[in-house]
Amino acid sequence: MTEPGPGATDRELADHYDAHHADAQWGEPTRLPADRTADRLDVTISVRFSAAEIAAVRARAEAAGVKPTTYIRRCALADGAPPLDRGQVSRLVDNLSRDLDDLRRATG
Repeated sequence: MTEPGPGATDRELADHYDAHHADAQWGEPTRLPADRTADRLDVTISVRFSAAEIAAVRARAEAAGVKPTTYIRRCALADGAPPLDRGQVSRLVDNLSRDLDDLRRATG
């Protein structure tokens, strides 16, 4: 079975898997040791990225030496504050600026 090359698109990889998922080469999944079942990754969510975004994620994952899915999971679960919503911050700053202008006019 010839696998798609490293430059294959996600669609080509998915098509290849769909065409060959029953092949003997895939084999039976290996079972995790009993002590690792708590760490089992058994839930999947779908996330959509633009072409530029996924290219950036892949580049960062490669630089970190991990797969993109591992990189995304680590970023999502990283300790610390969630990313700023720049739109919300901008709206809050605009509101504060208007309030200050109103206060200056009222006192001034």
